[in-house]
Amino acid sequence: MSKLKSARTADLDGGEPGLPDPGKLLDGAPEFRSWSLIEGPIAAGVWAATPGHHRVVRDSDLIESFYIVEGEVDLYEDGAAAPRRFGPGDLVVLEPGFTGSWKTISPMRKIYFTTTRA
Repeated sequence: MSKLKSARTADLDGGEPGLPDPGKLLDGAPEFRSWSLIEGPIAAGVWAATPGHHRVVRDSDLIESFYIVEGEVDLYEDGAAAPRRFGPGDLVVLEPGFTGSWKTISPMRKIYFTTTRA
C-alpha cells in the first residue's frame, strides 16, 4: 500500500455526499461533498459546499485549519459583532470550542486538516 496520497482539487469527482444536521440548518439547502485523504485522530482532505447557512459547534478538543481554494463563506462566531468573510487563498483556524455558524455565499472548496488535542 502506498504511503503517498494526493488529491487534485480541480479534478475531483464523486466524493462522499453530506448534509447539515437538520437541527443546525439556518437557511437554504446546502449540500456537502468530501474527499478524505487521512482519517483518524488527525484527518485531512477536501470538502465542498453549496450555498446555505448552518450552525457549527466544535467540541473542546477538535482543532480545524483549512485553506479555501474557491468560493466565499461568512463565519459568524457567537458573541462577535459581525461575521468575517473568507475566500480563495485564506487560511482559517477554528480553535477548540468554536461555536457559531457557517454561511456559504458561493459554491466553495476547502482543504482541511483536523486534529484533537491531547
